[in-house]
Amino acid sequence: MIRLSWCRWSLVGLLVLQLAWFSWLGPPTGSARIVVLILAAGPLAFALPFAWSLRPRPLVVTGLLLLIYFSFAVMEAWASPTARVPALLQIALILAFFTALATIRRQPARRR
Repeated sequence: MIRLSWCRWSLVGLLVLQLAWFSWLGPPTGSARIVVLILAAGPLAFALPFAWSLRPRPLVVTGLLLLIYFSFAVMEAWASPTARVPALLQIALILAFFTALATIRRQPARRR
């Protein structure tokens, strides 16, 4: 059964994947490794406390942020054979987030 808590754990998985991907699995060449790590994991680390509460609005905003990560993962999976496995894993985690996000039901308006 799909639960909303999947949003939490897929976001944690994405953060761990970003740290592993850009520090160990496929580190960027040159001295810009820390800059790439901050740009890749920073927004996820910033969104994690807000999404951890499982309130709908922060989850939707985090979902909008994840669209950028999804686009990047699709591009990497298509263009780079060496980065295909982490990119497909990232796509799977983002799809798990959106699948769990789809379980949010809009509550009816309260009558006065």
